[in-house]
Amino acid sequence: MDVSSSLEDRMPTSLEGDHADRPGGTEAPRRLVHEGPVFKVRRIDYLNARGEAIRKDFVEHPGAITVIPEDTDGTILLVRVGRIAVGRFLLEFCAGKLEPGEDPAAAAARELEEEVGRRAARIRPLASYLTSPGCSDERIHAFHATDLQEIPTRLEPGEEIEVVRMRPDEIEAAIREGRIEDGKTIAAWHLFLQRRDSREGES
Repeated sequence: MDVSSSLEDRMPTSLEGDHADRPGGTEAPRRLVHEGPVFKVRRIDYLNARGEAIRKDFVEHPGAITVIPEDTDGTILLVRVGRIAVGRFLLEFCAGKLEPGEDPAAAAARELEEEVGRRAARIRPLASYLTSPGCSDERIHAFHATDLQEIPTRLEPGEEIEVVRMRPDEIEAAIREGRIEDGKTIAAWHLFLQRRDSREGES
């Protein structure tokens, strides 16, 4: 039996509407339990399909972008950024959260200028994906930027960021060896390679 097809038949693609698997049939209002400068935490109580009482807290996030800047020589610009949550510097593609009502492509251009000090003549979307749907609704939009012009960076107060130039094979090695650990960066990189290989296959 095709397990994936069976799951697709039984599982809803959305929790909206009326169906047996929808937890919201007895859902209480989503209560705000924390509000910070970047995200909110909401609490929801509901009954699952077996009638069991469930309580879940989840992060409500405005969404974010990440950008892969490719220079004319084929090298890629990453950033080494201090991440307080894990207590060390990580090697990543530049990223940032969306402002209310902001277009993701505009946010990508803004973050590229602020963190990397590059203005891109072309910014192409790669894909968008959920980063951690078990605990957050954050969706990140990945972009590929080319035709770069160097400009001064505009770092926010407290940001510790260093621009790092790497060849594609160096990025591949860094991912394999665990020197690049950031999930959004790894996902965006594989999306970029898939898009590049697809274009090369068509030429």
